[in-house]
Amino acid sequence: MKVKTLIVDDEPLARMRMNSMLAEFGDTIEVIGEAGSATQAIEKIKELHPDLLFLDIQMPDMDAFEMLAAVQDEDFAIVFTTAYDEYALRSFEFDVIDYLLKPIEDERLVKTIEKIRNYFPSEAESQLPADFSWEKLANMVSQGGKQYLQRIQVKIGDRILLVNLDEVIRFKSEDKYTVVYTTSAQYVIDTPLVELEERLDPQQFVRVHRAHLVAIDYIAEIQKADAGRICVVLRDRARTVITVSRNFVKSVRSL
Repeated sequence: MKVKTLIVDDEPLARMRMNSMLAEFGDTIEVIGEAGSATQAIEKIKELHPDLLFLDIQMPDMDAFEMLAAVQDEDFAIVFTTAYDEYALRSFEFDVIDYLLKPIEDERLVKTIEKIRNYFPSEAESQLPADFSWEKLANMVSQGGKQYLQRIQVKIGDRILLVNLDEVIRFKSEDKYTVVYTTSAQYVIDTPLVELEERLDPQQFVRVHRAHLVAIDYIAEIQKADAGRICVVLRDRARTVITVSRNFVKSVRSL
């Protein structure tokens, strides 16, 4: 699977250099366009629906965070590129794979590409049979005697807390870690979301987004969103709303 990528930077030379550097990774990255301003980036995102942005933070018309607010219904991951490190903490409020400081070094970009490869599923993983359903998968697994997780371990200092899965509302991928949202607290674990999904009962949890895995019993509503998308509203105190990625719409609609 090649990752459809949009380069966003107000400096033409920076865009040219990034395009040249990414050309070395043509097996992974497919640059489908460039944008020289935040306004142009919004138009390109809505037109091209990229999987990934290489996104400069400071631009003349608006900064990257304002731009992202305007396309929050679109589904893509981000690699921030900037000459300033003071934005690093705020950047991870978004679906961020990496944060690159300019000038970008070849060795550092190699590490970013490896993160991108780990973040996006391979073509073999992403292509499912036409008759696939979570119910069928659950039946096959139960016949094979596979044991699903019943609880997860959370390390807190020198203690290990056991959290029952019926208390878990959702899991969210955050860089190298996973945030566990329960009915009463939040925890951070170092188990990747992909690995968790393989060990959870698909009749209890459903993937709705590359970064979100939610408990089916805590889905209160499925609503229509803009541009033909759908979102799920969770039965938690915040009534959390998560936009469903195109790849997972079928799974959610079949609940």
